[in-house]
Amino acid sequence: MTRAMFRSVKHLPVLLLCWLAAPAARAQLLTLDEIEGKAQRERSELVERQAAIEKAQAEVGLAQAKSGATLGARVEGSVAPGGKLVELPDPKGAGDDYLVQGSRALGDQGAFVPTPRYGAIFSGKVTLLDFGRTALGVKAAQAALGAERAALLQAKVELVRGARGAYLAWLEAYQNWQLAHRDAEVTRQRTANVKELISQGARPATDATLSSYDEQVAGLRESRAARAASMALQGLAASVQSELPPGSTPDLTVLEAPPAAPKPPEQAAAAPNPAAKPASSLEPNPAAADNSDAQLAALKLQREAALSAARASDRGAAPVLDVGADLGVQGVQDHVFPVYKAGVTLSMPIWDGGLGKAQAAVHRAEARGVEARMQATEQRIRAEQHAARGRLQAAAEDLRLSNELLATAELMLAQAEEHYRAGSDTLERVLNAQRSLVQARREVLTAQLETARARLELTPIKVAP
Repeated sequence: MTRAMFRSVKHLPVLLLCWLAAPAARAQLLTLDEIEGKAQRERSELVERQAAIEKAQAEVGLAQAKSGATLGARVEGSVAPGGKLVELPDPKGAGDDYLVQGSRALGDQGAFVPTPRYGAIFSGKVTLLDFGRTALGVKAAQAALGAERAALLQAKVELVRGARGAYLAWLEAYQNWQLAHRDAEVTRQRTANVKELISQGARPATDATLSSYDEQVAGLRESRAARAASMALQGLAASVQSELPPGSTPDLTVLEAPPAAPKPPEQAAAAPNPAAKPASSLEPNPAAADNSDAQLAALKLQREAALSAARASDRGAAPVLDVGADLGVQGVQDHVFPVYKAGVTLSMPIWDGGLGKAQAAVHRAEARGVEARMQATEQRIRAEQHAARGRLQAAAEDLRLSNELLATAELMLAQAEEHYRAGSDTLERVLNAQRSLVQARREVLTAQLETARARLELTPIKVAP
């Protein structure tokens, strides 16, 4: 009997899960993947991060436009005294006449007679050379954009992590409710059996009171467990900010999935996901990101953005070479004249009061602070993953032992009930064996949940792009 019992130990978790799931077979199933998807939809935190990305994209365009060509046009018209055109012959006698402007002095007749003036001119300017000032500014803006994208990815990872925790809490409460429900059914059936034995004169009448009391305690526990499961479902709905059907049931395969094969601690903390692009590309891969990748990528890009901004501030005193041109017409009275001008301008700031150096120092100090946070994050991730691996190994051993305990408790209850029906044992022993069985089932559930928690901590989180 004992050898057969222990040979069936490996089948007990699956049988227990199927048995617990049977009452809710027709209820709506909510999988962990569905919950993780809901956690990333229409969240205010993500809307804020997306707005920051759009702002960073606009700043990249602004930085690129600083060295681009500009084209403008102006149309002007005015009236003012003086400036009247006077025709003069060529002093060299070449036969050509010239128009010159003349004005009357104050007190002369016609000194205040207005002369109309008008014109239309197109202007253009382009920067030929700024010695890397624009390029560094664009690079700094792109680094800031990459940092914002990584921050969005990290925010999604944190939301999914919170949803996973809430899902496991709901699964635990739901399974405790199913255990309590099963225990209540067993106690009700036992009370009926005890009353039948009493009516046959096989057991004393006092057993009915004891059995009824045990049935009432089981009913109270079932009621409390049902409320706890309902509250846990409400907590899950609040975590993902989404409506969830009241009669939903969790996916029990979360408890029976095999452990993942996570990366070693040093690789998980220091190396990015192979499927993801390197941080220098400023485009983190959302489909392959996990907890450590998202956090470290965000910090690396924040550091790169600060250093790029510092280098751009260093080049703030570099000279700028511009080329400009004007083309159009101007008129005075009824005469119209062509206008054009082309030139090269070299400008260089001489003294800015130390503003550029101060800005660069601020950005470099920010980069050093981010570097320190990145090192602390790497150490924390390494420690967390090491602890999760330890818990995973310990939970596997606990699960093995609790399954053996469950098999023993089932045998104890079967023997106690058999002896009670034969009249060779008391009801107290049957009730104690039933309580031991309930406790053993809870131990199995606890080990399964601990295994699932540790495994999920080591499982990469997939986020929506």
